[in-house]
Amino acid sequence: MMNKRLLLSILLVVTLALPAAAQVRLGLRGGVTLGKMKFDREIIDSDNRIGYTCGLLLDVNIPVIGLGAEVSALYAHRDDRLTDGTGYFKRHYIEIPVYARYRLSLPALERIVAPYVFTGPSFSVLFNEDGSSDCNNSKTYLAWDIGAGVDLFKRLRLSASYDIGISKAMEYVNHDYDGGHIHGKDRHWTLSAAILF
Repeated sequence: MMNKRLLLSILLVVTLALPAAAQVRLGLRGGVTLGKMKFDREIIDSDNRIGYTCGLLLDVNIPVIGLGAEVSALYAHRDDRLTDGTGYFKRHYIEIPVYARYRLSLPALERIVAPYVFTGPSFSVLFNEDGSSDCNNSKTYLAWDIGAGVDLFKRLRLSASYDIGISKAMEYVNHDYDGGHIHGKDRHWTLSAAILF
């Protein structure tokens, strides 16, 4: 019984101490959305760039244990075209990604370079759209992001994530195109850079 009380007391102290020890910073974040990750010059071709993001970032870091969180409020633009040229759709979102992060421990280099991995959901709300009449865009969209990045000099954050659509972003309906519907669950890459203050 005494051991349980001691354990609960320690857990309570740690739980209360973590938020006080956490480092909270704001930042500006921007990025480009890519259809495919190509390790050559074609990665920046216009055919591979399907959008961009920009907005604010809230960073929470818990020293010593390497855990942290990142929440962003972003404007996200998607510009996609069907491969046969029969339809296109442009979507404008307010996007809120919420990531859990683990920073790898490099004691000697931590102030210069700090690599990390992250994952979490990204929730998007459509507020404007433009496209062919055969495109039905969803008003809300949920994705799950997995990625890695690096903090340089504790100010510059570079990251790459693979964004996996959970819900449908759009539905393309054209009965002359393969006789049916195309259901669009986005799967794309995002390369981002952020400045932390």
